[in-house]
Amino acid sequence: MKALVLQAPGQLIMKEVPKPVLGADELLIKTKAATICTSDLHDIEYNPFGIKLPMIMGHEGAGVVEAVGEGVTDFKTGDEVAAHPVIPCRVCESCKRGLEHLCDNMGHLGIDRGGAFAEYFTIRQDRARKKPASLSFAESTLMEPVCVCIEALERANMKDGNSILIIGDGPFGILMSRLCKVYKDAKVILLGRHPFRMERAGNAITINERTSDNPLAEVMKATDGKGVDSAVLCVGTNQALDLAVAALRPRGTLSVFSAIAGRPTIDMFKVHVKELNICGSCNDMNYLDRALEYLQDEELNLKEVITHQLPFDRFEEAFRLVSKGKDSALKVSLIFE
Repeated sequence: MKALVLQAPGQLIMKEVPKPVLGADELLIKTKAATICTSDLHDIEYNPFGIKLPMIMGHEGAGVVEAVGEGVTDFKTGDEVAAHPVIPCRVCESCKRGLEHLCDNMGHLGIDRGGAFAEYFTIRQDRARKKPASLSFAESTLMEPVCVCIEALERANMKDGNSILIIGDGPFGILMSRLCKVYKDAKVILLGRHPFRMERAGNAITINERTSDNPLAEVMKATDGKGVDSAVLCVGTNQALDLAVAALRPRGTLSVFSAIAGRPTIDMFKVHVKELNICGSCNDMNYLDRALEYLQDEELNLKEVITHQLPFDRFEEAFRLVSKGKDSALKVSLIFE
């Protein structure tokens, strides 16, 4: 089969490789669509997780079941499915505590096993869901991205009637802005840099940090001087962290969705006197079914974040678009015959 293989940091090539070996509780998926994630760019360029190379990359995939392992009970050949790339062991201490998404022995497509940028990939049956008929294969690849956005909002303690500041206008920031429609009477503020993307933030109040003289003042004005109840960090910069801490009202919650490289500075006096809550947001607590429900909600229209679909053999163009096309693209899907 053809696959995109990371040979060394910065060296992603298409090559012929053997089809993956099917495990007893796994599905062999003939890939129909695989969508590029921002984290794919980081993994390819820097290999921050120390992936043992060479490795087939990609973790947002959907397709048709080609074969099933002998222990599979919930799927059959021909089923159309979407896959969730995080594979918990279900036996470690974290899994036993109900934190499978923080598994101590976590498996992950494109990290410790072949990913979805290939004509075929395998997934354990509990990490797959049947694709709703109303969604295309490309749209259903958004299941896991929507899952992690739900997690970020849950960790931010988002509730009906709350105000929230989302910092970053990448695909995840836009998805979160739209997802906030599920909270009644929520006030959503999105801070970004790219008008093309901010225009897709649903009903959010948008602030362009490139043209604003004082983004914090604009956030405070939008909340009548109160500050926000919640904030989500969707860019990994110290400047964004400072703004979030300053914008939060007393007892507000910051959800750290994008990590900051190195050791960031933080105004602990503000954290102290405002009794702020700061928490991480990594993976998700099995929101697969909820994500598919939201993807079918025409009012949320989450699937609109896929702005481009390109054939698999045009992968270089697709990756350039994701990396350089912030003024014209959000999510880009690779489409397989």
